[in-house]
Amino acid sequence: MRNIVSWDIIKKFSGTDQDCFTFQDVLMEYPDANRIYLSRVLSGMVEKGMLIKLNRNLYHIVPSSADPDTYIPDWHLVAKYLMKGKKYYIGYYSAMQVHGLITQPSLKEIIVTDIQVKPSQKKIRGIEFQFVYHIDTRFFGFKNTWINQHEKVMVSDLEKTIVDAVTKPYLCGGMVEVGKAIYETREKIRLDTLISYLSQNDSQVAIKRYLYISDLVGVQWTAYHEGMLKNIDNNFSLLDTTGPDEGLKDARFGLKINIDTETIKNSIFT
Repeated sequence: MRNIVSWDIIKKFSGTDQDCFTFQDVLMEYPDANRIYLSRVLSGMVEKGMLIKLNRNLYHIVPSSADPDTYIPDWHLVAKYLMKGKKYYIGYYSAMQVHGLITQPSLKEIIVTDIQVKPSQKKIRGIEFQFVYHIDTRFFGFKNTWINQHEKVMVSDLEKTIVDAVTKPYLCGGMVEVGKAIYETREKIRLDTLISYLSQNDSQVAIKRYLYISDLVGVQWTAYHEGMLKNIDNNFSLLDTTGPDEGLKDARFGLKINIDTETIKNSIFT
């Protein structure tokens, strides 16, 4: 009997193109069934490799052609499933990957939320999902974005991806990766939107890093850039948060240059 119910669950949710579902979804499909019985059925399906458990009471159907011991859905979709019913966006290094700005993917998916998720890191099949909390004033600049021919997820747009990257370089692989992203998007970026986002983001160090890298890699300097430069504070901030707290001080940009900037230029021009 339990085996019949297992296959019926697969049929019901596969048939509605809902490969990921919750225990509550199952209860709604089988209102007359015993709750404990259904829980045991789902546990048995996980043991048999018919389902994988993404989170508490959250399941995903394993395709018949996949290895149940290693299968995991697209990480961006897993992020969407984990945040069902909550506000979120895929950001930082993960957003850079969606926008085609990196060549070396990491074994981590970064999910930005407007709530504090605990624990802030979760491992599923060896992949780390990291939840990064943003206060309301920094939780903006994202949209429903195609990740393949059939599916969309919330991702920071190009401008917000750059703003987030210069705010927290350590979540983007450091300033070498950030520098490449700024250079590669120089003709795609909506400069007025980027400037507006930098203002709304309310981070002096993010503005300093953006201006410094733009100057370093030869992004066209405009009145917008000059206007922001005139309004930076007199404090010296670290260029790269992944580097040591040392280095020459650049008075023009208010930064402590704590990495070899030639590595940024070499990553772009060689």
